[in-house]
Amino acid sequence: MNEYDLKKQLDRSADHAPDAEAKQRAIAMAVSEFKSQQAHSAAQEHRTPEKNSYIPQGFWRWLRLTISSNKTNRRDPMNTPNFAQKKWLLGGIATACMAVFGIMIGTEQTPFMPLHPLNDTGQMPPPPAQAQEDVIVTGMRTSLETAADIRRESSAVVEAISAEDIALLHESDAAAAESLQRVAGIAIVEREKRQQLASPAPAKPRTMMSPPGRDIAVQQIPSEGRDRFEHVETNAIKLTREEPVSTFSIDVDTASYSFVRRQLNRGVLPQKDAVRLEEMVNYFDYQYPQPTSTAEPFSRNITVITSPWNIKNKLVHIGIKGYELSAEQPKSNVVFLLDVSGSMNAPDKLPLVKQSMNLLLSKLRPDDTVAIAVYAGAAGTVLAPTKVAEKQTILEAINTLQAGGSTAGAEGIKLAYQLAESSFREDAVNRIFLATDGDFNVGIQSNEELKGFVERKREKGIYLSVLGFGGGNYNDALMQQLAQNGNGVAAYIDTLSEAQKVLVTEATANLFPIAKDVKIQVEFNPATVAEYRLLGYETRALKREDFNNDAVDAGEIGAGHTVTALYEITPVNSGAELIDTSRYSETPIAAGHANEYGFVKIRYKQPDADNSQLLTTTINMEARQPSALMLREARFATAVAGFAQLLKNGQYTGEWGFDDAIVLAQANKGDDEYGYRTEYIQLIRKAKMARAL
Repeated sequence: MNEYDLKKQLDRSADHAPDAEAKQRAIAMAVSEFKSQQAHSAAQEHRTPEKNSYIPQGFWRWLRLTISSNKTNRRDPMNTPNFAQKKWLLGGIATACMAVFGIMIGTEQTPFMPLHPLNDTGQMPPPPAQAQEDVIVTGMRTSLETAADIRRESSAVVEAISAEDIALLHESDAAAAESLQRVAGIAIVEREKRQQLASPAPAKPRTMMSPPGRDIAVQQIPSEGRDRFEHVETNAIKLTREEPVSTFSIDVDTASYSFVRRQLNRGVLPQKDAVRLEEMVNYFDYQYPQPTSTAEPFSRNITVITSPWNIKNKLVHIGIKGYELSAEQPKSNVVFLLDVSGSMNAPDKLPLVKQSMNLLLSKLRPDDTVAIAVYAGAAGTVLAPTKVAEKQTILEAINTLQAGGSTAGAEGIKLAYQLAESSFREDAVNRIFLATDGDFNVGIQSNEELKGFVERKREKGIYLSVLGFGGGNYNDALMQQLAQNGNGVAAYIDTLSEAQKVLVTEATANLFPIAKDVKIQVEFNPATVAEYRLLGYETRALKREDFNNDAVDAGEIGAGHTVTALYEITPVNSGAELIDTSRYSETPIAAGHANEYGFVKIRYKQPDADNSQLLTTTINMEARQPSALMLREARFATAVAGFAQLLKNGQYTGEWGFDDAIVLAQANKGDDEYGYRTEYIQLIRKAKMARAL
């Protein structure tokens, strides 16, 4: 009877008193069922231990450190730890195995040697040099191998991403290359153009992305190395009997000195072509005597001193000084032509331009006019000609400028001249101030065409001055040409202090010319001077016949300007001659001029005149002793000229060096009201440290 039958029977008998006999039968049935179940369980338990005890459960069963989880059955053989299940024993075996393994490794090494064995003399020999092992990486992905090939093919590439990898970039990431390629030092090149990359000095690597299909290469182009300067050879020594006459145009530009200072303050020596000796010397104001009358716009001063780098030679120091404005400041019609292209987006560029223009405004009269033109991808007028009395309007126009786009400099110059012509004043100085880094890349492509345009406008009475800013792509060569052809000055603004010097302290000298087309011609006496050399002015050299030709352009001099020129001469029979005497030449005889080294002639034009006037003076051998002031100024100019020669090549300075320049400059520094000469002495020290690096 199963449980169901039993339940039915109990239900039927629920209403009746249980029968005693039936009760006994039920109990018997229950006992019988219990015994049956127990017997079945006993049979199962008897077979299971036998299986677990005698049938192997894997080859490594004896290593198991645990025993049966059935803790209630103590008769189970699995619950009795055998020989292999004792933990302390297995731990000992494992330790022994490790010891044996260590001994096996040790026997494969070289025999033990003392760290520093003594030699036969009992001294410790030097440790042997350790050989370096090459590490070779294999299995490069194809796209990485392509990028490596780009870097290998050109030393100018410091990082590259292949087109295969670029194709995996997100579309918005790839578009970034179109903007970043305008950054200095970054180039996107087609595969076939990789070989055209140059290899300048190293720079920090940059990584960027390019649209699919083009490889990108980041070039090693240091910002300093991309500045462009005209290369000219240093003036050579001339044999007086063959070339007794030297002619050049004056130069009052100061851009070279400021650029050199910027480089030295950065801890590097400037490019040699960036050093123009005459601009280094003329950066400083000298206390030459004032002109005695306005009939002659400038004084002439000649001083002869011994050359500090060759005591057998002499230095002829020529200094001229323009007269100061004593009457009311002339009227001005000024146009600010400001470069706002993407290349001007740097702290030392457009922000400094804005500050500089604000300074210049402070030197103008209230009834002067100012216009503002800008150029980037295209040229535009920001401010029509406006009276300086409306200064706030002008400042708002300047301060809202932002940098961006390419550089349509030529178009900007055309627009600036249009604005200057629209407000042209016969009774005023009409001048354009171009503020730029000189990176002209669209518009007029020919420099000659651009210079010709500026020259034609100069003839109409509109002058052009250039203010250079920043570094990295500064086109000094073009800026110099524009300023020279525009009858203006070329200055380089590297700090706000320099802007203060050029546009405030020296504003009258840079704004108001007192003479134009100023030329200097020196004729040396072959009887007293064997050789001579002009220090600097290589880019201002003129032909001998140009001196008397009023159609040939030359430099201008402003109110209060000083101009300095130096010649190094070798007296006859001094023993310092570098050029041998010709076997068949005759000894020159200068009848009546035996006490003269030479003769100086200066030609100039009044600002509104077309015909030149002539001034002359002699260079006497036995001249009266110059004043202490003139000696001091001549010697300081010599210290600057010597420093410039050392920066350039030092071809003629012999053993004279930076320390000698410091001593000479320090002894002749003078009052130094603005600290410019003190700063110069510090620059010599920085150049000395930079050369040692």
